[in-house]
Amino acid sequence: MATSIKDVEFSVKGEPKVKDEIPFEPQREVQTVAQQNVIFKLVGNKRNGRVYVDGIDDAVMNPKTEKRERIWLLNSADSIWQSDLVELLKDKDFMRRNRRSLLFEGGVCRIPTWDDRALEFARACRHNIGSKDRRTGSKYEFIEYDPIKQQEEAIKKEYFEIEMVLKAKDMEVNKMKKLANFLGIAFNDDFGQYKGDDGIRRELIIAAKRNPKNFEKYLDSREVEIAYLVKKAIQDAKIDLTAQGGNAIWAGGKGFIAKIPSVRKPVEYLTELAMTNSEEGRNFKEQLEQIVT
Repeated sequence: MATSIKDVEFSVKGEPKVKDEIPFEPQREVQTVAQQNVIFKLVGNKRNGRVYVDGIDDAVMNPKTEKRERIWLLNSADSIWQSDLVELLKDKDFMRRNRRSLLFEGGVCRIPTWDDRALEFARACRHNIGSKDRRTGSKYEFIEYDPIKQQEEAIKKEYFEIEMVLKAKDMEVNKMKKLANFLGIAFNDDFGQYKGDDGIRRELIIAAKRNPKNFEKYLDSREVEIAYLVKKAIQDAKIDLTAQGGNAIWAGGKGFIAKIPSVRKPVEYLTELAMTNSEEGRNFKEQLEQIVT
């Protein structure tokens, strides 16, 4: 019988050792615990104690009747809408014993998921920022805490901020300078030295990051272009603000532009003038675009 290579190896080394295998345990799925309470949180709350939001509110839109009416939070009631509670509201003793409030402890109100009336009231109440009938300036503004929704809103905010920063980064130089100038970014440093295009762009990127909504508002605004033309006309002495007290005139006796109110800044006022649809505004804007290059 022929001897194979494997037989020789076995006689020399013995039976090959089997490497210990690392046991694999599949990760167990996390079971979502059913939510027992819906959480509402006071906005800007600095109190550690209790805060009661009265269980009555006015001028709330009833989605069924499409009319505004008072809402009530009452024990054992089948509705929060006054139009559905006419008979109950006549019973003064019932009202005295069954009026409810929303209780916030440490800024948090926990309403059981089975408490339909309290949830309906909290969501319709005008103290709720998410309500269509929100009462702005309320001392007891609150939000419905939704961790998933809050994360979605947070990531949208981050994406929007990144988008505005990238627009500032890639903006054409002349447009970038006009917007930077409009937003009040100085082109010279504390020693009067020019910051250079990169320095100006860096500060515009910071402005976009700090206030992306304001940056977007003026990103392609005609107001930015007009304000730039007005500033340039003043800097190049094509608009004279000193020859006649309180008046803006074209230099070299080329005509009257407007009287600047004492409480207004000349650039802002003239920019607004050029943006109006009045004959005076249209004429000023046309001359401005012709004279300033």
